[in-house]
Amino acid sequence: MLTGKDVLGELGIKISVVVPIYNDGRLAPAFCAEIQRVFGGYLNSDQIGHLVEIIFVNDGSENDSISVLTELTRQYAFVRVVDMSRNFGQHIAIACGLREASGSIVFRMNVDMQDQPADMPRFIEAMRKDASDLVIGVYSVRESPWINRITSKIYYWLFQFLTGLPSPQNTSPLRAMSRRFVDAYNLLTERSRFPQGLDQWLGFEQQYIPIQHHVRADGKSSYNFWSRLKLGLEGLLYFSNRPLTLIASLGFFLSVAGLLLGFYVIFAQLFGSDFLPGFAALSAIGLIAFGVQLGSIGVVGLYVARIFAETQNRPLYLVKMRYGASPDTSEK
Repeated sequence: MLTGKDVLGELGIKISVVVPIYNDGRLAPAFCAEIQRVFGGYLNSDQIGHLVEIIFVNDGSENDSISVLTELTRQYAFVRVVDMSRNFGQHIAIACGLREASGSIVFRMNVDMQDQPADMPRFIEAMRKDASDLVIGVYSVRESPWINRITSKIYYWLFQFLTGLPSPQNTSPLRAMSRRFVDAYNLLTERSRFPQGLDQWLGFEQQYIPIQHHVRADGKSSYNFWSRLKLGLEGLLYFSNRPLTLIASLGFFLSVAGLLLGFYVIFAQLFGSDFLPGFAALSAIGLIAFGVQLGSIGVVGLYVARIFAETQNRPLYLVKMRYGASPDTSEK
């Protein structure tokens, strides 16, 4: 039976762990200590720097996170830090980290310890055993407020309905990717990096393994309701044009309904029937039609705004500084 040292050492596998940071650098020391403990035991060695690297991507944190992270590069040989020029968003930070990663297997996860590093060897073994390119954790029970669980279920159903892409419920941010999967991901040029959609669009061999969802280590997540709503909207708009199809269908339906109503009014007048010529009813119909029209224009405008952002052809992100020992990398 192969040990962890056999799997990584003799098979020439290096592990990269990409971790975005936004104002939660205070959690990084405990995270690094846990990575040291887990992989030290997995490799049966305290020296893991030649086979493991952590890439913290500081996404424009507004506190002292960068100073905490740079101090970790002096404490741990396996820690690297990429300091972005400003806040570009979590998924852009992940894209930055994936371009920096040199590992044969690349993990992406959060620093909050809701996903435990102790599960990572299971992902490695699953990837090696089944020759998978992507291994995703799935929660059996999610330790989140009930409102988050309900809105998440609604969103995933809506996402599958509008995009046609399979997207299992309760997937974890923790996932392991093969080198060829990461290389394919790095070829993507669009600005939206909605992971659930891109992972499914890229294809390759995928599998899901159950993991436990833990309570956040400390503090409160910067992802509030509005952040999740914005992220969900981005995913729907970038991965489906079905909202436009639904708008066109609704417009056709309302036009037919209006035409039939007009014929009914004419018919009623010709045969002397009173058509209840009430102002309130006509106002309600007018307001509904105006609301649908305005909402439809708004949805079209959202698509146009994203087309505009894509055609600007700006860099996906800018790096201010890199810290820690790292292989040569070109500016992205």
